[in-house]
This record gives sequence, structure tokens and C-alpha cells, in this order.
Amino acid sequence: MPAQNVQRNNKVRAAFVSRGTSFHAWCRAQGIDPHNARKAVLEIWSGPKAADIVEKIEAELDEKI
Repeated sequence: MPAQNVQRNNKVRAAFVSRGTSFHAWCRAQGIDPHNARKAVLEIWSGPKAADIVEKIEAELDEKI
């Protein structure tokens, strides 16, 4: 797994913590399986559904991840 993907995952997790929640909690509230979301962020899982999850995360954080 490339280091930039791990850094990307860490950035996402830190962004949610800085907002007073967690990546896991946000995923659950959105009806997204946190394990699938993590795989999408790490680019282990790709495809239309993974891209949709990443888009939702980016919209929530108001930044490209």
C-alpha cells in the first residue's frame, strides 16, 4: 500500500476527530460501512461505489482528499 494512501487515510481520520466525531461514527450516520469507506480512501477498493463514498467524504470535509 503506497505511503500517500496511508497519509490520506490519516488526514481523513484527523479531520473528523478535529470536528469532534470520528470517521467511523460519520460513516455509520451516513449508512456507509466504515470498512468499505476506509478501503475506498486507501484506494484498495475502486469503482463507482467507492468513488461515490470518496466524493461524500470530500463534500463533508469541504476539501479534496
